[in-house]
Amino acid sequence: MGKPFRHRLLLCILLLFCACDTTIKTDEALIGDAIVQKNRTLPTDTFVIDTSRSELTWIGAKMTGRHNGLIDIQHGELYMKDGLLTGGLIGFDMTTVRATDKSIDANSNKKLTDHLRSEDFFDTERHPTASFELTGIAPYDSTAEQNSRVSPQYSEYKVKNPSHRITGNLTICSRTRSVSFPARVTLEDSLLRAKANFNIDRTQWGLVYRSDNSLGDKTIRPEVNLGLDIVAVHQKP
Repeated sequence: MGKPFRHRLLLCILLLFCACDTTIKTDEALIGDAIVQKNRTLPTDTFVIDTSRSELTWIGAKMTGRHNGLIDIQHGELYMKDGLLTGGLIGFDMTTVRATDKSIDANSNKKLTDHLRSEDFFDTERHPTASFELTGIAPYDSTAEQNSRVSPQYSEYKVKNPSHRITGNLTICSRTRSVSFPARVTLEDSLLRAKANFNIDRTQWGLVYRSDNSLGDKTIRPEVNLGLDIVAVHQKP
């Protein structure tokens, strides 16, 4: 076998491997043990999340493609002290997790929705809610992000010009892990807005269905993309 042929064969293999990478190229959340807050800052202002204008999106990837959908935000509050975001709690209604994938028909979306709500995934009968408790927020350090970046090729899903790094406890299926991710947080008159897009490893919350690479083209990747778009309204005293 000549060198030119071997080189072409290697290139074809690499291209095939890259074509199978269906994950979303965006920020990877840092995941760790749940954070125990000992001292909580008393807020001077409370912002109530407008659930009609806020949303949580998800994208799951398998070896042969992707599926996407929504999870309803049930309730939530964000707290500020002297103009700085200090805490908050967001509740998600996991019984509403659903596929809204336009690449498949309505029956296929229903079948996928039912599977997501089953014991294979979120087991929503036993775990009807999930939550995110904000435990820390810091100005975003773009220099540190550039130095730690593995690849500069991010997709359109990545939030542009993040202003803060948010850290909090994410509880799914009654298992709590801390997550940290970049976000763009803005305050406009009486509206507090927060937007983030990041990947988590679902197996960290015990969601291991078909996450084993040995399953070949039946593998469902452990990375799940979450898009958070929050609009919260100032609550007058």
